[in-house]
Order: sequence, then C-alpha cells, then structure tokens
Amino acid sequence: MSSQKGGDAQPKAWGVSVDEWAVVAALVLALLVRVGVLTRVPW
Repeated sequence: MSSQKGGDAQPKAWGVSVDEWAVVAALVLALLVRVGVLTRVPW
C-alpha cells in the first residue's frame, strides 16, 4: 500500500488550479478594458 494521500500526482502551485488562474486572468482583463487601459480589443 502507498502512504500518499489524495489522487494528485503534481503539487499545486500556490494552491491555485488552472481554472482559478483563468478566472483571475479574465477578471483582470475585464478590469483593464473597463478602466480604459485596453481601449481596443482585436476581436
């Protein structure tokens, strides 16, 4: 038997998942657009 706990093979970076980083990035970009730092979004 193994003494590992949980099913994660990789240690998490700062305890934040990739999905949480995506949400944070989206909120930061939305804030930059709202404030006016990014005035032109190329889509």
